[in-house]
Amino acid sequence: MHRLELKAELLCFLTLSEIVAFRTGGAWLRVDHLVESTRTWLRRHDHHADWHLRIKLSRMAADLACRLVKADDIAHGRRDVLGFFTSDMQINFASPQVIVVYAQCVDTLMPGH
Repeated sequence: MHRLELKAELLCFLTLSEIVAFRTGGAWLRVDHLVESTRTWLRRHDHHADWHLRIKLSRMAADLACRLVKADDIAHGRRDVLGFFTSDMQINFASPQVIVVYAQCVDTLMPGH
């Protein structure tokens, strides 16, 4: 997995998953759920990422989600996160909030950031 867009999409998926978990359950994803979410996304998109990259993106997602929730910029409650994913758990790029998160993910992955 070398393309920036693929990494950004996986990072976005994990970040959104973290935000949804926090806004709906009051807690961040457990490590095993984060690992399974990563594996599910990679399998679904027929991609591979070595364990270093998976750990790096998982940490980045947790940090980014925490910053976004603390800033209260993205989702203010349970209802706000319902549109983050489609019914088949794909990222809903029709959501303006998702576009903001994706842009943050791209920015986070840019060299020198």
